[in-house]
Amino acid sequence: MTASHDIRPITAAETRPLRHAILRPDQAIEECVYPTDDAPDTLHAGAFLDSKFVGIASVAREQFPDEPHLNAWRLRGMATVAEVRRMGYGAALVRACIAHVAAQSGNLLWCNGRTSAREFYETLGFRTHGDEYESPAGTGPHHIFRREVSPEEK
Repeated sequence: MTASHDIRPITAAETRPLRHAILRPDQAIEECVYPTDDAPDTLHAGAFLDSKFVGIASVAREQFPDEPHLNAWRLRGMATVAEVRRMGYGAALVRACIAHVAAQSGNLLWCNGRTSAREFYETLGFRTHGDEYESPAGTGPHHIFRREVSPEEK
């Protein structure tokens, strides 16, 4: 999926241990199952460093809250292990998701992202949509981030 980082498709089940460990350690692992995990066009991407599993991202078709007419996709479960942060693995995962959305003729990618990751998302072309809010999952302050996707990005 990308030349400089080992990014490849994985199963929904393979995402859950990292989703739990990094994103929701205070919740039951069952809460790391997303409603769109098993949709046929959902992509679960895994990042690997020397065969070690170091990051995840999932992207699935999901309506954008304020613009239902768009062919929107939602990025969820974006996480990397601490030792590879700022090494480009997260960006490579998001780029793989963008390419998947473009290949499916999607025109918008969005996510609920932690406010602490704002610079990361903005570097990849996302912008905030609306005000900061406290996540109902108890995972801290978040923003909705959105990014247009063009067909050339596949």
